[in-house]
Amino acid sequence: MASQTHTAARPARGGVVDRTALKVNQAAIVALVALAFVLNLPWLVALVALVLALGTLDPRLALFQRVYRDALRPAGLLRPATHEEDPAPHRFAQGLGAAFLALAFLALLAGLSVVGWALALLVVALAAINLIFGFCAGCFIFLQIARVRQAR
Repeated sequence: MASQTHTAARPARGGVVDRTALKVNQAAIVALVALAFVLNLPWLVALVALVLALGTLDPRLALFQRVYRDALRPAGLLRPATHEEDPAPHRFAQGLGAAFLALAFLALLAGLSVVGWALALLVVALAAINLIFGFCAGCFIFLQIARVRQAR
């Protein structure tokens, strides 16, 4: 989950973010977790959680973004939209998505279907909001935490 509108100033740490890669990531999350819900496939929720967790730990392992970089972009199907900004808020948001999906999977395994699917669909909703409107809730949380830390 990533944002187009969360940084007004220059990034504190620097870096370049390809927002098209982020959008592909968000679209994959929305599609796969919604499919998991419709077909009642908890293992697919776990798989998306794993993909997000790995991509958070090491961006080179971000499978959905790799599909964009290695297939969709070279084929000319999508164009990069690179911007100078700190990638940390995006990685934090992705990590939050992974954590919520992991909790959703554990709830589903424990037979708490309503809780599990509610958590999974919350991730779908937030990824869709980011995809459509460019508001990243995880990025917002990251920046609020940074703000509180700075105030101390």
